[in-house]
Amino acid sequence: MDLFMIDSDTDEYTESSDSEELEERETIFSGHAQDILTSLDESILKIDDFLSFERGFSHGDIVSHISDPSGQLGRVVDIDMVVDLESQSGKVLRDVNSKRLVRVRSFMAGDYVIMGSWIGRVNQVIDLVKVVFNDGTKCEILVKDPDMLVPVMPGWYEEMIQFYYPGQRVRMKNASTGSKTAKWLCGDWGTKNSNEGTVCSAEAGLVQVYWISSLSRVWGSCKTDPTPSSLQEPKNLTLLSCFQDANWQLGDWCTLLDMASAGAPKSSVKMVKNYGQGSSGIFTISKTRTTIDVLWQNGLVSVGMDPRTVAPISNLGDHDFWPEQFVLEKAIASEEACTPKFQRVGVVKKVDALERTVKVKWGRNQGGFVGDAKEETVSAYELVEHPDFSFCVGEVVVRLVPSLDKVEEAKSGFDSLLCFGNFFGHKEGGVEVKWANGVLSKVDPFEICGLERLLDIVSPQPVSEVITNATDSTRFTDEQEDQGSPDDPKILDESSYDCVESLRKATARLFPKAAFDFLSDLFGRPHVLNHSGMVKEETNNQVEGSTERQLDANETTKPEPKKLQKEAAKPNETSDFPVIYAKPREFKRFDVIDECTDHYFTNQTGSSLVKKGWLKKIQQEWSILENNLPESIYVRACEERMDLLRACIIGAAGTPYHDGLFFFDIFFPADYPHEPPLVHYHSGGLRLNPNLYESGKVCLSLLNTWTGSGTEVWDPKSSTVLQVLLSLQALVLNEKPYFNEAGYDKQVGRADGEKNSVTYNENAFLLSCKSMMYLIQKPPKHFEDFIREHFTCHAPRLITACKAYLDGAQVGSLCKNEELFGACHKSCSTGFKLMLAKLLPKLVSTFTEMGIDCNPSNPLAHVSG
Repeated sequence: MDLFMIDSDTDEYTESSDSEELEERETIFSGHAQDILTSLDESILKIDDFLSFERGFSHGDIVSHISDPSGQLGRVVDIDMVVDLESQSGKVLRDVNSKRLVRVRSFMAGDYVIMGSWIGRVNQVIDLVKVVFNDGTKCEILVKDPDMLVPVMPGWYEEMIQFYYPGQRVRMKNASTGSKTAKWLCGDWGTKNSNEGTVCSAEAGLVQVYWISSLSRVWGSCKTDPTPSSLQEPKNLTLLSCFQDANWQLGDWCTLLDMASAGAPKSSVKMVKNYGQGSSGIFTISKTRTTIDVLWQNGLVSVGMDPRTVAPISNLGDHDFWPEQFVLEKAIASEEACTPKFQRVGVVKKVDALERTVKVKWGRNQGGFVGDAKEETVSAYELVEHPDFSFCVGEVVVRLVPSLDKVEEAKSGFDSLLCFGNFFGHKEGGVEVKWANGVLSKVDPFEICGLERLLDIVSPQPVSEVITNATDSTRFTDEQEDQGSPDDPKILDESSYDCVESLRKATARLFPKAAFDFLSDLFGRPHVLNHSGMVKEETNNQVEGSTERQLDANETTKPEPKKLQKEAAKPNETSDFPVIYAKPREFKRFDVIDECTDHYFTNQTGSSLVKKGWLKKIQQEWSILENNLPESIYVRACEERMDLLRACIIGAAGTPYHDGLFFFDIFFPADYPHEPPLVHYHSGGLRLNPNLYESGKVCLSLLNTWTGSGTEVWDPKSSTVLQVLLSLQALVLNEKPYFNEAGYDKQVGRADGEKNSVTYNENAFLLSCKSMMYLIQKPPKHFEDFIREHFTCHAPRLITACKAYLDGAQVGSLCKNEELFGACHKSCSTGFKLMLAKLLPKLVSTFTEMGIDCNPSNPLAHVSG
C-alpha cells in the first residue's frame, strides 16, 4: 500500500516537474535558437559577400549582352579595377586602385624579357634573400635550392606563399651548402651559433632565360649577335608586359608602390603605417571590383559597364568581324578551288551581326591605304581576316624592316626597346603597339609580325621572303601532317592538273589526278541491286605475289570488269561531253573498273604484303557494298588494285549540302580488317564540315581518327566500309554540322550556339555551290557520266532552292518536292543573300555551258539519283 502511494506520488511529481522543466527549456533554448539564427544570418551575409565576386575579363575577351546572347558581340577594350587587400594579420585595405599594385617579384616564370637585340622567356627566378640570424649575424643568400632556406613552423598561410618576404622566420636547413652561396654582411659563418633568423629583404637575384631570337635573325642580317648567357642579373633585363593592372585575380599576392597615392582611404593608409616594424608589406587580393569598356560590332563603345551584364563567348564564328579589323575579299568563284584567290584589302568600319553584313573601307593594296578609298557594305561570307595583319590583344610582336639593305641602318638607328612590344589594338587603319620602353604608338600593320609566327618561319633569308612565307603558312593546317606526307604532291599539287581538256577526250587514261570534294547524302534508304555478282567472280591475279592468292585461287573465277567498263565508256567515244543516260538509276551504284591512276592512295604500298584472309575480307566488303548501298551512295572498286575504292555520296535534302556531291578515296591496309581503312576526302581546298579538313583528313571515331568507345570505334569483327560510308552520311553530313566540332554539342539549344549553327549552314551551302562548279569542270575519273547526269537532274531543284533562299527561306528548309519543311518562320541573313546573288549567275552559267537545262520543266529534273 505504501509502495502504491509512493508510486502515485511519484507520478504526480513527474507530471508537475515535466511541465515546469519544459517551460524552462523553452525559455533557455529559444534564446539559444535566436542567437544561432542571428549568427547564421551573419554567416550567410559573409558567405554571400565572399561569393559575390565578379566574373573576370581580360583585354580582348569577346562578350555578349546577357539579355541578348544571340545578338551582336563585343570586345573588351579597357578595364578599370579596384581591389580589397588583406594583410597577414587579417587587416583589410579597401578600394585600392589596381594601378598601384606591384608584383612581389619583378620577374616571374613565363615573362618575356629584352636584353640588347635579343628577346627571351623567363624559365626560373632565383631569389636573393637577406637574413638576420638570432645571434645578430647577417648574410645575403642566393637561394638556388628552395630546400636550402625553409620557413620555420610553416602554417597554412606560409604554405600558400611560394616566395620569401620580409619578416618571415626561416631556417638554413643545409648549413654547409648555404654558407657557400652566402655573402656575410655582419659577422661570418665561424662566429654564427644559430641557423634560424628573420628575412629582412627578398628580391630576384638571378634570372634564367631561354633566349628565343634576335633582331639580326628576324631581319635576316648576315651579322648575328652572340646569344647571351642564360643566367642574367635582373638589372640587365627589361620586362615586356602590358595590362598588368587589369590581370589581378582573387588570391594573388602583391605589394603597394606608395600607400599615400594608392587610391586608398586615409584610414587605410594610417592602418598600414601602424603595422609596425617587421611588417612584410605583402598582401593578398580578397576582392575585386571592375568596370569594362566594350567595343561592339556596330562600332559603338559602351563605357564603364558592369561585368555582370555581359557573358563571355568562348566559340567565335568564322564570320564575326570587328571595327578597324583588316580583311581580304575572297573571289566569288575561283577557277582553282584549291588555291582561293584574294582580291582587295580593306578595313572593317561596322558590322551588322544579325544580317551578317559588313561595311568595309577598301584600300589600294597591302602596302598602303588610300585616304579617299570608298566604303561598301558587303556580305560577311565574302570576307576573311587578313592572315598577316591579325593579332591577339597582348600578343608579342616584333618590328620588321622594309628591305635587307636597310638592316644595318635600322640596327644602328633603332632602340631595341622600340622593336619588341605588345599588340594593343587596331586604330584608324593601323595598329597600336606598346613597346618595351613603355611608349604606345600607332604603326602600319605590315611593319610588325607576331613573335610566334616568326618562330615558325624565321630563317637566314631576306625579310621580304619571311613576310611572304608568313602569308603562305596560314593556308595550311596541322591536319595536313596527319594524312600522309606533308610534301605529298597529292596535297600540294592537287590543283595543278588541267582536267578540262582531258575530259573532252575519249581516252580514259588521260583523266586528271584525284578530283575534289563534294557533298554528301544523309538519309539514303538501303536498296538491293540486281547486279551481275562480279565480286564472287574475283580474278586470281589481283593480288600478285600474295599467299592469299594461292589459298583462294580455287574459290574464285575471273570476272569481266573490263567489259562493264567499256559499256560505261561507250557514250564518250563520239562526243566531247559524256552523253547522259535516259534515267540516272542506270548508273550502277557499285561497279568494278580496270584502273584508278588518279586515286589518292595510288602510291601507297599495294596488296603484295597482305596477311592471310585479306583477299576474302575484301571480297566480302565488295559483296556487302554491291547488295546494300543506299540510293545516294555510289562506289567504284578497282580491278588492278583491290585495296582501293572510290565512293561518292549525294547531299541530302534538309541539309546545307543538298544536291551536292562528296568524293572519298579509300585504301585497305595490309593488316585490314585489324586496322580500319584509310579514307581521304576530296576537299578541293574548301572546309565544308568540321569533320572534313582541307588537307583531306576525315575525322571520324570509326576510322580511329577521333576518340570514341564501343560501337563508335573500329571493330575488326563487325565493322565494314559500308558502315563507314553510312556514318559519314548520317553523323557528319547532317542538318546542323556546326555541332560536329569537338565540344560544341554542349551549345545545342543555346542561343549563341544556334546562331553560329545557322551561320555555318549558310556558309556551307555557299561553299557547296562553289564546289559544284569546280566538280563539273574537273570530275573524278570514272564518275564523269554520273556527275553530268546528277546535275542534269538536280540543277533545276538547286536553282529553285537558291531562288527560295533569296526570297528569305532558311538554308536546308526545302524538301525534295520543293516545299518548306514544316512551318519555317526563320529566314536567311542579308549577307547570305548578297553572296548568293553574286554566286548564282556563275552557277547557272556553269550548268548552261555544260548543256545542262536549269529549267524546272526539264523532263529529267527531280528524277531521284
